[in-house]
Amino acid sequence: MEATALIAEDEPLLAQALHDELARLWPGLNVLELVTHGEAAVEQAHALRPDVCFLDIRMPGMSG
Repeated sequence: MEATALIAEDEPLLAQALHDELARLWPGLNVLELVTHGEAAVEQAHALRPDVCFLDIRMPGMSG
């Protein structure tokens, strides 16, 4: 079974760097969604039910 993830990061370069590093270190991880604000992270976490969430701790609106 493949693990699934959600990435919540408002800085595009950091989001891409995390995605790339995860792909290198955990090739079986399927990143379902990459969101840029806290409200979307909560919404997508409930909708997609990923195995793991990588949350930025300082985002606009609602932080991780």
